[in-house]
Amino acid sequence: MSRKDSPKNPITQTSLRKVLGILPRTLFWYRAALTHPSYRNENRLREKLEDFDRLEFLGDSILNEVICQKLFETFPEADEGMLSKLRSILVSQRILSRVAKTLKVQKILRLGKSLRRQFKGPLQIKILTDTLEAVFAAIYFDLGPRTVERFILEHFRIYFDPKLLFRLDPNPKSTLQEMTLKRWQKLPEYTHAYSAKGVKTTVSLGRKRKAIGWDKIKRESELKAARGLIRFLRKEFGKN
Repeated sequence: MSRKDSPKNPITQTSLRKVLGILPRTLFWYRAALTHPSYRNENRLREKLEDFDRLEFLGDSILNEVICQKLFETFPEADEGMLSKLRSILVSQRILSRVAKTLKVQKILRLGKSLRRQFKGPLQIKILTDTLEAVFAAIYFDLGPRTVERFILEHFRIYFDPKLLFRLDPNPKSTLQEMTLKRWQKLPEYTHAYSAKGVKTTVSLGRKRKAIGWDKIKRESELKAARGLIRFLRKEFGKN
């Protein structure tokens, strides 16, 4: 493994302060959270570390509790369905991986050689998501529940804007379906036109309500079209 791929000892108080913006009391929990199972499988570690997957499990629960409380306080008029939708977006891999990349968690993450060579696309997103959740648990054990709560809210603050949240919705087709069933008891219709440039998807609800999405991949064109129609419908709702 090259020096660039895996620094000899990247998980130090200095690196944690630089990446996470916190000053740890002990490195034990962070070394466990930032040492992926693939690295452990390829290297004989001198230190005994807490299990990565156990930390991820706890961090996921901590994140959900903090996000739920904040949503409950921030949107007093939102019903259970809307709160659930906002929570699912906020704790999605798309948001978590964005936060992890902004922090540059990948700089101090210890990965196995084989996995690091594949560290891109959906696999990268999943690994960064899992790692950030493990880091939440590490902060909890090291600095306590109030510190991890402040840490989460600080780095998720910009995403509590409903307009931004719905633009980042990882499943806009589902959101659109819920909207159209609730208001019109109808499902949106998707049609496709294929060309050398890619796929043109048109999603419509009757003749007047429609949106178009372009992409080389059919699924991505559908997601873009769904997001477009959601924006259109929200503007229409605002006028009514």
